[in-house]
Amino acid sequence: MLATRLKKLGTLYRKMRIELHIIYKFFDQQLIYAASLSFYSIFALIPLLLIFFSILLNIPQFHTQVQDLKETILSNMLPTHTDMLSQYLDTFLENSTKLGVMGIVSVLITSILFFRNFEYAAAKMFNSKPKNFLDSLVVYWTMITLFPISLALSVYFSAEVQKTLKGVADLSLLFDWLPYIITWSMFLLLFKISSNKPLRLLPLVCSSLGTTIVWLLTKWGFVYYIFYNETYKSIYGQISILLFLMTWVYISWVIILCGMRVCEGLMSNFGKKIEQTFGFKSMV
Repeated sequence: MLATRLKKLGTLYRKMRIELHIIYKFFDQQLIYAASLSFYSIFALIPLLLIFFSILLNIPQFHTQVQDLKETILSNMLPTHTDMLSQYLDTFLENSTKLGVMGIVSVLITSILFFRNFEYAAAKMFNSKPKNFLDSLVVYWTMITLFPISLALSVYFSAEVQKTLKGVADLSLLFDWLPYIITWSMFLLLFKISSNKPLRLLPLVCSSLGTTIVWLLTKWGFVYYIFYNETYKSIYGQISILLFLMTWVYISWVIILCGMRVCEGLMSNFGKKIEQTFGFKSMV
């Protein structure tokens, strides 16, 4: 009797080890790709924001939404020290008006390098072929052009609807959830566009929803940690803002890439259990 139970426990232990190894093989490259994307993100951040706000500022109807959008974007880029980051951003944007031809070329090159790096990482996560250079340039340049307009429109219509329906108690809960719904929609759209292959609706919805929940909870934990941990601020002073920014960008990319990988896992039954447990068609 004891021998039978020990045998069952041994079998269960081996199965658990195999399952854990399958999960490890499926997720073992995310940290490397996240580090690479974080590096490019830091360099591409100002050029992308420059393009973003330049588009909005050239549309007179959206001038009143620019400040709200800036606060929204910065609070997601760095959940703490938003006011100070906003001051730095204003300084950078003012200096950007002095860009010459070489400055514009460097902005374009930095943006293209970022998108190509993201395209490569996303293709690895979804086990798909990367888009060719021209297709990816068209897709992501269209995104960066239409995204600020779409976001401004969502803020504008949200504000208008809230004014119109102010005082309607049944809808107050909807407005409280609206930022989370928008965040979920952004992740869902990002997964859909970057996959470069058809995605089934259920894996796409579940993985993007899970990514949203994990990202929001991590954001709350990150704010809590920074608020109560004074060590970095006392040691590094103002430079701590850059350290926090780099850390949060890296954490965000880890979550996003893992979300993409989960979506691919739900699509493929985690590589059909890595070709029926190591028969062996690597997914990475």
